[in-house]
Amino acid sequence: MMRVTITGINFKYANGYSEGYTGVELQYIANGFKISGNDPIEITKEQYEQNKDKPDGLRTFVVDKKIEEAKGYVEDLNEYKQSLTE
Repeated sequence: MMRVTITGINFKYANGYSEGYTGVELQYIANGFKISGNDPIEITKEQYEQNKDKPDGLRTFVVDKKIEEAKGYVEDLNEYKQSLTE
């Protein structure tokens, strides 16, 4: 069973702490995925504001990142496979 648990939210301040936050870093634990890695996910301030009261909305960003990683993994494997036939 796949599960994503948001374990922390860090606010990013690109313009210094005297200004408002500019982005958010989501920390999480992902269980049940065949691709490992729990690197933080960075989202924009707007993405966070639209989803901060919807835990499933925040989890969606993590799942989208896992999908992106899987696609990259497949691309890397295909490139390697192609190099074997050259």
